[in-house]
Amino acid sequence: MPRWRREAERLVAAELGAADVPWVGWGALATRPLAPGTPFVLCVVGHAPAPQERARVLAGLAARLSVGTRLAVVDHNRPRRLPQALLALLGSPRVPGRSPAARWRRLADLTARAAQSAGFRVDRLRLVAGERVQVVLATRVGVPAVRARER
Repeated sequence: MPRWRREAERLVAAELGAADVPWVGWGALATRPLAPGTPFVLCVVGHAPAPQERARVLAGLAARLSVGTRLAVVDHNRPRRLPQALLALLGSPRVPGRSPAARWRRLADLTARAAQSAGFRVDRLRLVAGERVQVVLATRVGVPAVRARER
């Protein structure tokens, strides 16, 4: 198991208060049954969903979950300092993309903002693996944040 995954698992266990939180990969989310109210981890590391796809999938996930369900989204992150950002681009976990420019854009995806817009309250954003991986800890709320601001 890669180091970033072990670090993320320890963080998730500490934050959600359970050592056996199930991990669901981005590609397996549609077919995975979700137990009502049970926290889980959505792992986007190694995948490159378009921003529209990310928003659609997270909104669909919010519709499937009951209010109050905890979620951790584990995704790539672009560190703020250039040397660490380049290490994230070239190091482990590998960022998907055909070119360095595509991988660089992929590192800039706003996971926390997408989760909030889909109907989750972002409780905390933590970084692991030298800031190369972000862990967004969120809770399903009744009304998506975007709709609540429109009212």
